[in-house]
Amino acid sequence: MERKKVGEVFHFFGHIGVAAIRLTEGSLAIGDTVQIQGPTTNVEQTVDSLQIEHATVSTAGAGQEVGMKVRDRVREKDFVYKLMPSAEPAPPKATRKAPARKTPAKKAPAKRPKRTSKKARAKKSRVKKSKPARKATRATRSKARRGSRKSRRRSR
Repeated sequence: MERKKVGEVFHFFGHIGVAAIRLTEGSLAIGDTVQIQGPTTNVEQTVDSLQIEHATVSTAGAGQEVGMKVRDRVREKDFVYKLMPSAEPAPPKATRKAPARKTPAKKAPAKRPKRTSKKARAKKSRVKKSKPARKATRATRSKARRGSRKSRRRSR
């Protein structure tokens, strides 16, 4: 599908779900398919209703400001594109011939890892654990707490 820029959204009425569109480069009619696109918006729908100053119209041309009911939220400065079917038919897809399958060579069975006994595993885990170098004394713990209290006082 080809798309042609028609205008831009200049306001969105959230309670009623209506986009106010300023038509700059083309026209819109009921039944047209439009795409509203922006940095965070991508809405594609058909035009069900168009209004100019609370009066329902079937078509609107360039230079007019229209209100259009939209399904999703759109934002100001989103572009409005009119989607049109492409003039030239799509080229036929080239079919590829499937390559001949080779029979896979037999692989040698994978070796299983050597099992270790529970005692050996327990011994390994004991070796990995290390004891703390020195237990913190009461004085060092109170200093650490005192430092955190001071920082709290400063932040208030």
